[in-house]
Amino acid sequence: MQFKHFLPLATALLFASCSSNRPTQSSKATDTYRPAIQNISLSSAPLLKGAITRENAIRHALGYSPILQSQRAELRALQAETVQAGLPPNPELGIEIENFAGSGGSRGFDGAEITAALSQRLEVAGKRSKRTLVAALETEAAKAEIASSERDVTVATDRAFTTLLEAQAVTGLSISNVSRAEENLATINALLEAGKSTSIDVGRAKLAVSEAKELLTEARLAESNAAVELSRNWGGGGTDLTPQGSLTSYEGTILPQVDEAISRHPLTRAASLRFALAEATYDLESAKRFSDIEIGGGIRQLRDADETAAVVGVSIPLPLFNRNQGNIQAAKERLDRSRAEARGKESELRSRFTMLTSDLRTAHTRVAQFNSQTVNVARQALADTNLAYSSGKASLLEVLDARKTLLQVERGQVRAQADLLRANNSLKTLSQPNK
Repeated sequence: MQFKHFLPLATALLFASCSSNRPTQSSKATDTYRPAIQNISLSSAPLLKGAITRENAIRHALGYSPILQSQRAELRALQAETVQAGLPPNPELGIEIENFAGSGGSRGFDGAEITAALSQRLEVAGKRSKRTLVAALETEAAKAEIASSERDVTVATDRAFTTLLEAQAVTGLSISNVSRAEENLATINALLEAGKSTSIDVGRAKLAVSEAKELLTEARLAESNAAVELSRNWGGGGTDLTPQGSLTSYEGTILPQVDEAISRHPLTRAASLRFALAEATYDLESAKRFSDIEIGGGIRQLRDADETAAVVGVSIPLPLFNRNQGNIQAAKERLDRSRAEARGKESELRSRFTMLTSDLRTAHTRVAQFNSQTVNVARQALADTNLAYSSGKASLLEVLDARKTLLQVERGQVRAQADLLRANNSLKTLSQPNK
């Protein structure tokens, strides 16, 4: 097909396609996308139930944490944007038809002037390389933030698992407390039959059994809530979890050098990358004050004279009003914000290490105190009081007080062991070297 026949046909097809692409109504658009909207769902975690170890819980949380899933999806998006940032502008093909469909000599296409041209925008001041650097730094900062979030998820899951172990141990102590209360009631009933006790003591003993059962109910509720809190780390999934492990698995830890631990924490690297990103963004915005150059060339057909000529052109926007000064100032202010945020992250990490170190030392002291025969002394005191009551040398109130003291001491020991394990494992995770 000759050029003079092709261009009118292409123009007609262009007009036809434009007229056929009419905007659809909003209701029709909503109907079009409604199936996709209804099918939106996140990758939910497989249901965990029954026996679970600390390692399995942490592994499951790292794989299915909604926070981490969200960050990883954003990382994939940033990686795609990095590829996009490195692409140059597309060339543009333009077709112009002048002096046609008029009157006289301009009737039809016989007197038309038809121009076909190809143009290309040339980015100056290294905009493309600077844009690519900004996208790459954004991606690296996101990777460091994901690594920091993985440590946070690990710490949160580990602490929640220890809390579930603690609640399980407290439930066991509460069961033993109910058994002791019921044994005490049986003993008092036997003494009553032998004439060595009173109905008042029997009533008090029954009340003590009710109180012990209430404490057991509260302990079981706390254990169920602890299981819920643990499962929240991977998006929920039930309360039927039985932790496998011991609160006495503490093996000791070497307290980290705080400055060294802070310097190698992913959050510190993320803050440094965010500052580098702010600097790169400032450089990019500064480069944008220089206008890009657009060059083009093509051919023009003069149909009335049956002549063809070349056409070239150069276009440069004049920066009379918009020199990107607002964005440059904004990028400069964000440099200051990045500096302040970096100091804030360092202060946050230092506070966490300081608090965990203090918690570790305090818990270690408490565990040592409980382990120095404190629980054994409380148990022996209860046994002696029961014996004294049976021989009429102690009152029931003394027995009840001794049993209450024993439960408090046992629960205090469990709490101290759990606090020690939580602080120790948290310090280990936060101060571990980068992978």
